[in-house]
Amino acid sequence: MAAVLDLITAALVTVKALAAGETPGADMTTDALDKFNDVLEALSIQNLAVYATIDTAVPLVANQATYTLGPAGTGQRPLSMNSIDSARVTYGGVDFQVEIVPKIEYDALAVKQTTGIPKWAALDDDYPNATLLLWPVPYQAGVLTLSQKQKFTAAGALTDTFDMPPGYRRLLRLMLAWELRTDYPGLGPQELQNLKDDLAGALGSVKRSNIEPVLMRSEVAELDASGGGCVNWRDGV
Repeated sequence: MAAVLDLITAALVTVKALAAGETPGADMTTDALDKFNDVLEALSIQNLAVYATIDTAVPLVANQATYTLGPAGTGQRPLSMNSIDSARVTYGGVDFQVEIVPKIEYDALAVKQTTGIPKWAALDDDYPNATLLLWPVPYQAGVLTLSQKQKFTAAGALTDTFDMPPGYRRLLRLMLAWELRTDYPGLGPQELQNLKDDLAGALGSVKRSNIEPVLMRSEVAELDASGGGCVNWRDGV
């Protein structure tokens, strides 16, 4: 496990701002730390670049359709609608899946105050808080659990430790070097192209490692011969 300073130093060596073995000065590290956190923020909004998820448990209130996510509400504000991997409501120990839908679909509902077990959740995105809109409106108290991508935590000091899965150290070094390239124009045209190519490869490798298997579903396969639902479509039961 290395300190953030070690990664920053490596990035400065990559752009030839430092020679191997040299130590960066305070002015260099202050600027590089800011750019390091910019890189983490840029990665946070790329779903496949984020390796960790968190579960946010939102207490449901009977007859309440809107719930605030963020500093003024519960848990982390979703980075985007697509950053919510899954959602479910739990009543009496039984889970019911909730589909994340675009807000335009929610807005198109003619009657929004229908009560029952929520089937849809739409995100009314804002900052620093976002609002989740449920339909049908919860008919009783329960729990909504959101599984969403976890935002990377910004480094507060150079001594903060860097602890991420394999591939991220190289990726962040190259991303930070790319951010620093205009401040320290020591690379020639071919070296810049090599850095760009290396960065694209590192980012691609990380994203490929984060791809999860896709579950294919068919509404037709879930129906039996009479039009009813099949619990197990393979066996037709």
